[in-house]
Amino acid sequence: LVLAVLIAFSAKAEQAQPRQVIERFHQSLIAVMKEGENLGYQGRYAWLEPIIKETFYLSEMARISTGRSWSKASPAIQADVIDAFTNMTIANYSSRFDAYDGESFETLGVEDAPRETAQVKTQIIKSDGEAISFNYLLRKNDKGEWLIVDIFLKGAYSELATRKSEYVSVIRNKG
Repeated sequence: LVLAVLIAFSAKAEQAQPRQVIERFHQSLIAVMKEGENLGYQGRYAWLEPIIKETFYLSEMARISTGRSWSKASPAIQADVIDAFTNMTIANYSSRFDAYDGESFETLGVEDAPRETAQVKTQIIKSDGEAISFNYLLRKNDKGEWLIVDIFLKGAYSELATRKSEYVSVIRNKG
């Protein structure tokens, strides 16, 4: 199962469209959840690391999260911020998606969004039937690949805006 998911994920279709990017990501999350207890935290981290690096526009997310401070930082500091942001993102998914209890993902649709982005509307359906919406905002990178740049929980709460608020506060107070 692990090998099949990794092969399917790595065998990207030519310039995968936003819906395909999200659906492959969701398949990977379900697969890691199903093996979550056997893998443990480190195993889930190792499994999710390449998938997250291929699916998320981590350098752009790190840049946006640091606000105006990004342009003032040296290339070495920027690289450190991208590494830390990447590690934190993988760690969050590794701890949040740790076990499977019958959850499923559903893609509800794709819409064009401002500034040449696309929004993929999805929901996770918990085992008790509760549906929680996750809307993904994707942007093309310099290679023309669609990558996740933000996630809106319940259609309203931006993960990136939350991180930016936290990071800008830390940078302002501690440098």
